[in-house]
Amino acid sequence: MLIGATKEEAIALVKQILGPSPKIDSGNHPDLHYYAPEGKSGLHPVASIHQMISEMSLPPFEAKCKVFILEDAEAMLPSSSNALLKTLEEPNQDTYFLLMTSHPDRLLPTIRSRLFPIKFNAVELPSTDFTPYIALAVQGEWDKLLDELPEDCPEDFLKSCLQWATQQKNPAYFQKVSGYVEEAEKALQHNLKPRTVFLNLLFQMI
Repeated sequence: MLIGATKEEAIALVKQILGPSPKIDSGNHPDLHYYAPEGKSGLHPVASIHQMISEMSLPPFEAKCKVFILEDAEAMLPSSSNALLKTLEEPNQDTYFLLMTSHPDRLLPTIRSRLFPIKFNAVELPSTDFTPYIALAVQGEWDKLLDELPEDCPEDFLKSCLQWATQQKNPAYFQKVSGYVEEAEKALQHNLKPRTVFLNLLFQMI
């Protein structure tokens, strides 16, 4: 769930998932599906949600995975939201589903509980390079890694972790890492030391 993201920020994330392509900018990439509210009501009709679910069941056409973006996700009718539940519970391994919303509280609780929130605030995407941390973890250089980990700025670190996970172009792995990041956020809320939390996060990722 992309909270407060602009369309440009959502597309920037898509490019990390599918890889850069002029087809993304032109809106013609066969593996990028974008849904916006329709008509004077400004809602997502049930028919559109059913169409999206049907397209999710198809294999990617050009990339290794496919991405579905739902703009203003809070504009779904309850019937539309309920139609999505099973798909969110059992997502395809080659599918990313990105809900854009500025009002996550307006989504059904059952929908929110099945999504990982990523908050945007019209600020540039985090620039932290996550690759060196992963490299040290893979090499088992835990003492050196502990020295390298930041003492603060947990939000930037965790966002960079998720961005790195998207670059692996493996939706199943991204979903797993999202769970690890969610655990890390809860640990930070309980005032555990960031370095300890980040070290545990990296240990789970490799």
